[in-house]
Amino acid sequence: MENVCKNGSCKLFYLITIKIMSKFIEDSQFFFTDFHKGTVNILLHIISFAVMFYGLAIKDTFLVILGLAVIDEFGHLYNYFILFKRDPKYGVRMVPYQLFYAVIGIIILLKIFNWY
Repeated sequence: MENVCKNGSCKLFYLITIKIMSKFIEDSQFFFTDFHKGTVNILLHIISFAVMFYGLAIKDTFLVILGLAVIDEFGHLYNYFILFKRDPKYGVRMVPYQLFYAVIGIIILLKIFNWY
């Protein structure tokens, strides 16, 4: 069988993959710690989870979206504009992580609450 690694391309691919994964892990740690600190943000997250779980329990799509995508995001916006004074490390770069973890979380919760 022909060797698919030519000119060190596999090693380069491996190094790039390691770099991307280490950045993903580092940003994820930041996402679950510093990005979610602050009393107002935490209170808004508690309210958003309550609304979302109530919506899941009664199978109300509007309440699920209101809890997950609206109230929850007010906490992030508050942190970005007020608490962190528009520091770029708290801004747009976190959107992919928010989407990634929200989609995974809602898929699991929809299954737990027998929506599908």
